Amino acid sequence: MPLGYSGGVHELWSSTSYEAHLLSLPFALAPAAMLTVIAYTAVMRGAPVLRGFLLLHFLSLLPYATVMMLSPSITSPAVAEQLFQLAVGFVPLAAAVGCGFQRALIGRYRRRHWFVWLLIVSTVPWIVVGCSSGLLVSGVKQLSGFWFPIAGPWAWLLLVHTILVSIAGVVPLAKVALTSKPSDERRQLRAALVANLVSYSALADFALAYGIGVFPFGWLLSGIGSVLVVRALLVEDLLRVRAVDTTAPVLVVHFVGAVLLGWLTLAQIGEDVPWWGTTLALVVCFVGVRNTFATASLINRGARGGEGPLERLLAQLVGRARTMREAPAIAQVAIDIIDLGIGVKAGLLLASEEDWGWESETGARLADDRTPDPLLMGWLAEERRVHVVFADDLEVVPVDLQDTMRDLLVKHAARAVVLARSADEVVAMIVVPAATRRLRGSQLAFLDRVAERLSEALLHARMAQQAGIRARLAREVELAATVQGELLPGKGPHVHGDITVVGSWQPATRCAGDFWGVYPLGDGRVLVAIGDVTGHGVASAMVTAAAVGACDVCVQRPQRLELDALVAALDAAVRRIGGGELGMTCFAAILDPAAREIQFVSCGHTAPYLCRPTSTAVELHALVARGNPLGAGIPTTPRVQQRPLQAGDLVVWYTDGVIEAQDPVGRPFGDRRLQHLLKKLDRTKLAALAVHDLVQAGVAAHRSGHPLADDETVVVAQLAVPVAASLARAHSASGERGGPA
Repeated sequence: MPLGYSGGVHELWSSTSYEAHLLSLPFALAPAAMLTVIAYTAVMRGAPVLRGFLLLHFLSLLPYATVMMLSPSITSPAVAEQLFQLAVGFVPLAAAVGCGFQRALIGRYRRRHWFVWLLIVSTVPWIVVGCSSGLLVSGVKQLSGFWFPIAGPWAWLLLVHTILVSIAGVVPLAKVALTSKPSDERRQLRAALVANLVSYSALADFALAYGIGVFPFGWLLSGIGSVLVVRALLVEDLLRVRAVDTTAPVLVVHFVGAVLLGWLTLAQIGEDVPWWGTTLALVVCFVGVRNTFATASLINRGARGGEGPLERLLAQLVGRARTMREAPAIAQVAIDIIDLGIGVKAGLLLASEEDWGWESETGARLADDRTPDPLLMGWLAEERRVHVVFADDLEVVPVDLQDTMRDLLVKHAARAVVLARSADEVVAMIVVPAATRRLRGSQLAFLDRVAERLSEALLHARMAQQAGIRARLAREVELAATVQGELLPGKGPHVHGDITVVGSWQPATRCAGDFWGVYPLGDGRVLVAIGDVTGHGVASAMVTAAAVGACDVCVQRPQRLELDALVAALDAAVRRIGGGELGMTCFAAILDPAAREIQFVSCGHTAPYLCRPTSTAVELHALVARGNPLGAGIPTTPRVQQRPLQAGDLVVWYTDGVIEAQDPVGRPFGDRRLQHLLKKLDRTKLAALAVHDLVQAGVAAHRSGHPLADDETVVVAQLAVPVAASLARAHSASGERGGPA
């Protein structure tokens, strides 16, 4: 009887069509195991493709398992027929999504994902046929106290289709699981293969639908297969679980146990009990199951004792790091704790506080090609949901940053990196070596807690160092602010040949530690310099005045100005005025319109961005260079970098006060927000003045009246676009918007 028949639908939902029967209890094994798998899969994080296919697989199997559970309790053959017609139609879909799971498990899904989805789409008609006709199930028959379907004329086609779809996933999985080298991965794949083969063997019940056999075992096999999947999830860590919220799965187990106990209770007390008595019995059953689990948990917790060895190791990390002031010493303690806790020889990458550089756990400076990209670090600092990134699962990383993340993991031979964050930055990364065996959920949780303690210890050391520096900065005079204001150029625009420069600075206090300058060099080149002195007040203002004076002297020399000579002069001026106690970050660049290039050096300053308009969008490139802040440490000569320039390119400089500007609730503006702002620029209307005002307005809007915590300086320079090219670009943009061609 098709489900479209109104009388059949009414009978389907009628309470007179069901009567609780004890024989339903054994058949409840399969749906109970499936619900447990579904619950665990739903609350896991990571491996979204694997989780999605596994979730759909068991959701597709659940209808048939549920109908088999209800079969002994159904009193109407018409209702049994309708339910079996609906459930059987989902069997090919379960096989198709199971194929997708198996191919994704061995890494063959992405290459031919269209094939998997073609298989899934091909199974949808069976659901329609099953719900609307008797072609798959033509009736039902009684077998030892329960109903079982009779095969319809198209049942053999459904069986053949299901087997073919299953082969497309089982065969590749079996080949990899049986022929690969011994490893944790092979053990996991074999566990998955056994679970799938046991589940698929339930198709043997089709013979019973054709009158061959006397009792179905498919429900038992599918239940055992589901239990094996649960074991693979928990013991073998099949989905490479990142984190699990156990609340939902435990409640599902409690609910299933309460339903089974309630069913048994109702079958014993009969049908003469009023509705409130039935409700009370079900509530008592649920409370009883819940109390039983809670008691077992308390006994287990008491048997384990209070504080475990891993918790004691974490406490040891906190206690030992509290007295340390150097990041490498803290890093070595963390490495020892990880080795003792889970037996992993991890490495550590430490973010430099002074610039965009990074150090190893020994304090050695990382080479440029091994340093994390600032764009990637900006995203990781703000994406609070991501605690760990795996080399074989980069789907949590934005598409435009996946290659950068993959390159970082390869260069450090890492299986994974665990992030140690502060409020607005990644201060360190724990590097899990590629040779490490597969990490389980408890080990990942321990690494995550180590990362939290490590970030706290590093920040404590930083704050102690900064407090020592600030305690020595105590001289302020109002005259310094006036002198400083006279030394810096106005907003502009300053036009020097094909180069237009616009800049501004906003001091957080009366005396600022920021400075910027623009200097024509006489040969068509233009020098742009920006800097940030440690702290605020008179001492900082004096250092900025010395830096401006050094720039003026270097520019007025008859010799051709080179950036290494400029940096040397600035370092000498800052060192002399600051007395070694005040340092200055600086970024100096020479824009050469004739050579169409920009040369630049960075002395610990934030990396500016090169904005390049293309035919479709604005490309963003970070101008990353390495160098130590001036005037504080050992004199070094930073390496001069260069990049080509194109007509219309803009360069946006800024000090850290821009990205650290906070809104009224304390959230920083951040690198990522600035990057989004620049990427969304109108490529047809790029102008230095407009971009400068847009950035300044964006930061001001973010602060929403909140006072400046640090000086804010923004400088924008642009290489002019020839008139003919500008008209052509405007004409092209007009055509894209649907204007006259």
